[in-house]
Amino acid sequence: MQDANELRKDGILVNAAAPAPGYVDTDSNNHTGHLTPAQGAAVVVRLATLGPDGPTAGFFSAEGPLPW
Repeated sequence: MQDANELRKDGILVNAAAPAPGYVDTDSNNHTGHLTPAQGAAVVVRLATLGPDGPTAGFFSAEGPLPW
């Protein structure tokens, strides 16, 4: 996350999201998932809409921060 430290001065936050939110209900799995698409996208949407004072250089899941 070296880029996160470099880009923070320009107001750009760099974070990582856990790759699999869980089994999401989609056409691809014949709607058998236990999460709605909105629930599956929540962590990515939250990170994409952080304000300028938000965290940077973090790793996040739907439940919150994860250790690196």
